[in-house]
Amino acid sequence: MEKSHHYSPVLHLRNFVGNAPAGHIWTYDKQSGNSRSSIPEETGFETHFYSVEKDDGTKDTTIEKFLSDVESKAAPVYRGLLEGKLPEGQPKADFANFLAAMYSRTPSMRRMFGEMQSRGLQIHNYAYGANDKAFEAFVKRSGGPPLDEKGLEALRSALLDPSQFEIQVSRESTLRCLGVMDELTPIFFRMGWTVVYAAHGYFITCDNALTKAVNPKSVSPFYGDGGFMNKTVEVTFPLSPKVMLLMTWAEKPRSQLDAPREAADGWNRTRASHAERFLYAHLDDKRIAQLAAEQAHSRPGMTMQGFGPKKFAKTTIRRKLSRSGAG
Repeated sequence: MEKSHHYSPVLHLRNFVGNAPAGHIWTYDKQSGNSRSSIPEETGFETHFYSVEKDDGTKDTTIEKFLSDVESKAAPVYRGLLEGKLPEGQPKADFANFLAAMYSRTPSMRRMFGEMQSRGLQIHNYAYGANDKAFEAFVKRSGGPPLDEKGLEALRSALLDPSQFEIQVSRESTLRCLGVMDELTPIFFRMGWTVVYAAHGYFITCDNALTKAVNPKSVSPFYGDGGFMNKTVEVTFPLSPKVMLLMTWAEKPRSQLDAPREAADGWNRTRASHAERFLYAHLDDKRIAQLAAEQAHSRPGMTMQGFGPKKFAKTTIRRKLSRSGAG
């Protein structure tokens, strides 16, 4: 049974190998500041990252097998894109599904999904603490021993201010984030695709390779940025050091585009800021190490506005399974 589950697929990483050493890809760790080279098969994985532990202690690897099938269907389309061939019909749908997987299968998405679960629970509890009748009903339903006035005060304080606690979320429960694929695949399929070439410079990738950016003026203080349906959104996915896929809602997108060094550097900076921890490149370059250092404290996050506690509790993802080979 295969234990090494790649959140950065080998299919993707193989296109970023270099010549020093030959066949290796360089990993830059934003947290430690270290860099190293390794073959794609030994990069971007965790032990049983997509497995679910059964009652008898064995591992269900159905999700890993599903993702492998998604990659297999996308592989020939990937090769065509590297040659500048834009897919249509079913091949485009297959690669749109692969891109949806690349967005939803990452450590970043699973962490944020766990934080969303935690914060949803805290908002739910806050609603009980903020209303007298709701709090009384909450206490009655709890079924615990009767509380004195001091105990009731402590309970209500806990509901209103969860920041004094730490909430643990099961790592396996975060696998439900893969359900986002069903929503994203048709969106990516409908968008206009452009193959972008780095005329000078190069593209890097990371452990959260598919990124989106929107015009800041299109962001609502109440409704957010509209996600991938925002008509100003630019979705990028690096295919190799010299080729990148750009998806937009432009009415007549160009099939191909040459990017100057400044544009390539800008996309690399955005990707580095969206990385959970690791940047990947085809070479050992001090500029990438510097980029990793600059973005050491940056990673995708979620914001929740409106009703709820002023400060949320710290959320940790509980890891039942052993971890190995991160990076």
